[in-house]
Amino acid sequence: MSNVKTGLIALVAISMLAGSALAQQKLYRWVDKDGKVHISDQLPPEAVSQARTEFNSKGSSTATVARALTAEERSRNDAELAAAAQVAAAAEEQRRLEAGMLVNYETEDRLLRAYNERINLSKQTAEATEISIRSQKANLASLLNDAAEAELSKRAVGAERATIIRQMHAEITHQQALQIKQQASRDSIEQEFEKVLARYRELRGTTPPLTSTAATPIAVPAPDSK
Repeated sequence: MSNVKTGLIALVAISMLAGSALAQQKLYRWVDKDGKVHISDQLPPEAVSQARTEFNSKGSSTATVARALTAEERSRNDAELAAAAQVAAAAEEQRRLEAGMLVNYETEDRLLRAYNERINLSKQTAEATEISIRSQKANLASLLNDAAEAELSKRAVGAERATIIRQMHAEITHQQALQIKQQASRDSIEQEFEKVLARYRELRGTTPPLTSTAATPIAVPAPDSK
């Protein structure tokens, strides 16, 4: 009798294990590259990268797996994620700068004074460059005049003087190029100021005064084209 009971227990256990295994069996449904639908309890290697739906033995969906991305798609996805991260970082940096602006410049006048200092410094630098160019042009004109008189008198222009003339001409050209960069820098400061002032007023909830006290850069003489 004991053997019969033991056999029954073993049979029940095997049935339970079989039922459990059946319940845990997974079915796969996928569409191959030719558009044919497959349903199987085995997933062949060529179907691993395909989009598929997974079911249990009762036919209930348990998971949906997207197809694997191609190398090009992964690269594009990585680029998009990197771009999104840069945008988020820029937005956070802008938020930090704006918060600092509100703390550092309690009033609009303080903000205006800060930008006036930058504009005036840029103006002074430009004026110094202009003075230097004018001085070098005067010296170059004198050297060229001496060289011209020497040639009219049929006297050779010395090699040392010729070298100095070339060097002075090159330096003037360099200074004129620097003037262009300085002008671009001043324009950039003024444009930045207009944007920052508008944003400052927006954040403070203020409106422009009837008579604007905004910084007005003093005009710098245009480079002498002679």
